[in-house]
Amino acid sequence: MRRSLRRLATAKATGALALLLCAAPRPVRADEAATHYNLGLQAKREGKLVEAIAECEKAIALRPDYASAHMTLGSLWRAQGNYEKAVAEYEISAKLQPKDSTAHANLGAALVRIKRVDDGIRELEAAVELKPDDYEARLSLGFAYKTKGDLPKAIAELQKATELRPNDAQAWTNLGVAKSKADDKAGAIFALKRALSLKPDDPDLHFDLAVVYRRQRDADQAIAEYQAALGFNPKMAAAYYDLGILYAQERNEEKAKAAFEKFLQYAPRTDPGRKEAEERLQSYQASGAKHAPK
Repeated sequence: MRRSLRRLATAKATGALALLLCAAPRPVRADEAATHYNLGLQAKREGKLVEAIAECEKAIALRPDYASAHMTLGSLWRAQGNYEKAVAEYEISAKLQPKDSTAHANLGAALVRIKRVDDGIRELEAAVELKPDDYEARLSLGFAYKTKGDLPKAIAELQKATELRPNDAQAWTNLGVAKSKADDKAGAIFALKRALSLKPDDPDLHFDLAVVYRRQRDADQAIAEYQAALGFNPKMAAAYYDLGILYAQERNEEKAKAAFEKFLQYAPRTDPGRKEAEERLQSYQASGAKHAPK
């Protein structure tokens, strides 16, 4: 009798435990968050940014401390042009991974884009301190210093970036622009030519080099580079405008007129150069009418 009662009690206890386990909420498994994150990465690779954002947000909802998901979500928001949301995600990622240079670099670059330049520089300096050979961090830090107007520091960081990746045109381009702003024309020409040797069909590079030559008062070289830029981008309004100015200075009225007409054809209505271009064309027309045979 006692054995029967004991077996009955054991059976009741086992049944109660089973009911309790069934009633308890099922714990969130880490692999569920990973599944959504991987789906997000796949969508990102396929260019489906909205779907990728949704999957990363699901992963974070399941695992709020999922650092990689926060970083990827920040990059997705950045790709969408929403830098405020990108910063919010990158901040979480950097807090979760304080020793990760990429987390600080991403945050710093995004902060610079929303005009929080000093905060961005601080994060980028942290990234460089953690990983001195981080090319992207050096490149972004150079850009941040240039944005702030600290050209010596910008040039120093961009020079280091070119040493880390000597065959990457972006670092040479940024270095050339920074040296041009610092009035180091020879250094700017060297850097921009190096960039052009890597990307010879880049119209913006030809334009930047033309501007440096123009500041050097080397009209022939400037004209050649502006024309090269237009060869790759025939709708580059700024190149037509600068050509118009150079031709006007050389008193080549026909070429200046043609350049200004092209500028007006492609320049936005809000471009401040339109007024001068229109005035110069009116002047040429008046001059032509004055000297026309009667």
